[in-house]
Amino acid sequence: MARGHVVTQIYGEWKAADSAWQIEILFDAGYAVPEWRGDESAPAPRREWLAGLGEAGWAPLRAEAERYLRECLAVESAAGVSEWEVVFPDFAETPPDFPVLLNDGAYFRMELRGTERLVGTPIVRWAEGERPTLVLRLPGKEGQGAYLSLPAGQSAELAGGRPDWHETFRQGFLHVVPEGWDHVLFVMGLFFYRRAWRPLLAQSLAFTAAHTVTLGLAAGGLVRVSGGWVEPVIALSLVAVALENLRSEQPRAGRVRLPIVFGFGLIHGLGFAGALSTWLQPGKGFMTALLSANLGVEAAQAAVLAVAWIATLRWHRTKIYRAVRLSGCLAIAATGAWWFAGRMGWMG
Repeated sequence: MARGHVVTQIYGEWKAADSAWQIEILFDAGYAVPEWRGDESAPAPRREWLAGLGEAGWAPLRAEAERYLRECLAVESAAGVSEWEVVFPDFAETPPDFPVLLNDGAYFRMELRGTERLVGTPIVRWAEGERPTLVLRLPGKEGQGAYLSLPAGQSAELAGGRPDWHETFRQGFLHVVPEGWDHVLFVMGLFFYRRAWRPLLAQSLAFTAAHTVTLGLAAGGLVRVSGGWVEPVIALSLVAVALENLRSEQPRAGRVRLPIVFGFGLIHGLGFAGALSTWLQPGKGFMTALLSANLGVEAAQAAVLAVAWIATLRWHRTKIYRAVRLSGCLAIAATGAWWFAGRMGWMG
């Protein structure tokens, strides 16, 4: 957008790319002339002017546009600041295929292509100073939410991009091990119920089925809940499962156990969805992302159970194991109660 030649917005579009990331910028050619920049008396150049410059005139415009964007635009992720290269697709044609806009303005396209894959949620930073607002269109969104507006000196996370399946798998795994100690303790509560493959398999399947349902519903936007009550209930689930372990030898205990595990599994699924919301956005590729994230969660749970099973080989029938099991259940219950009080705001 231009008035005289005061540009108020630079428009771009964040695009999903197979290799890394990509932003297509629509750059005002007049803004690439430093002496015109910010001059209200300078007329906005027309497409005809740009087309008639020839290579000798286009080269300094491309160089200045690239210099300017490198000065003020940065894309970051958990791996640090991402390097990028620039391609000018309009100049690949002879004559150049400049955009035809309603105002007949002089614009050319720039494709900023990341040279490395982003890790986690990308962050776009727009430098301070007297400069236009950066407006980015996000993929997979509609309406007002489809645009990200960054005034000078601002930054924002980009949750609109679709990560590869192995990234969502990794994030699902990491949410349990090592980041989700509440989920790890819940799985250990399942293990301490009874060290036998049939009850352990039944509980695991009940827990998996439950959290798969709510993870999918919440990630798909069909169920919306507040973490203000989900997280305390997850903590309370540790208390319930650990103390219920102490009656596991009673007749018909299994009939009560599976509904308890399934019910709390529904709540844990909402917790997974809240933590993985950045990677689970409705739209193209949603089912792949949902499946890979869930498989990551399952792989982490299986790893916890496998380590516990191997660590208790050869001594799980001894009095020492019974004492360890009792102490473990009480410790899980105490930890859950402590976390519940903290998450309810009762700890001051």
